[in-house]
Amino acid sequence: MKVLCLQLLVLSLASFFLTWAMRRYALTRSLLDVPNTRSSHSVATPRGGGIAIVLTFLGAIVWLEFFDQINLSLAIALLGAGGLVALVGFLDDHGHIAARWRLLSHFAAAIWGLYWLEGLPPVTLLGSVLDLGWFGHFLAVVYLVWLLNLYNFMDGIDGIASVEALCVCLGGALIYFLTRSVVGGEVLLLALAASVVGFLLWNFPPARIFMGDAGSGFLGFALGVM
Repeated sequence: MKVLCLQLLVLSLASFFLTWAMRRYALTRSLLDVPNTRSSHSVATPRGGGIAIVLTFLGAIVWLEFFDQINLSLAIALLGAGGLVALVGFLDDHGHIAARWRLLSHFAAAIWGLYWLEGLPPVTLLGSVLDLGWFGHFLAVVYLVWLLNLYNFMDGIDGIASVEALCVCLGGALIYFLTRSVVGGEVLLLALAASVVGFLLWNFPPARIFMGDAGSGFLGFALGVM
């Protein structure tokens, strides 16, 4: 337990300092979220800090898989698909990418992730097992793309995406711990929570930086996969 707590602290500190570095980078490159009539903030705010979450969490995935603490298929799903989502978001943060190409990459990432997870598993409902087959896989793809964009939509409101992710991670970790349904699932979600905490210290109202498309999209997608 002490080792786990130390590892989570290291992740939070790494995320904190990476967010600081990304804030300086965003200010230097004028990567600002300028408020408009639909915005919930009133001051131009740097964006792109979510890369700190991406880098620390992807590093944690590699570490956990190397020491056989998580399933290899889950690691490949998150590294490949999550990396694609983050990359496209990072490029979009620097210069607008047409919506059709962003959406195409989102669906490609969702399909990649589900392939390594072997699709949507049968659903247990009121004691009965319901296998939705290919229709279930289709719904799962749509769900992942929807959740990805939901988190992207929340970014821009001080602290809301970060706090929401933190609550989901801690709740999910508890469910994984009680059910033992996924090998290392609770440790993986705690690692993501630690990565979010480091960023949240910069994003808590009044926010000094936002996630940007790279961080918010990655976060929504990662939570959807897990």
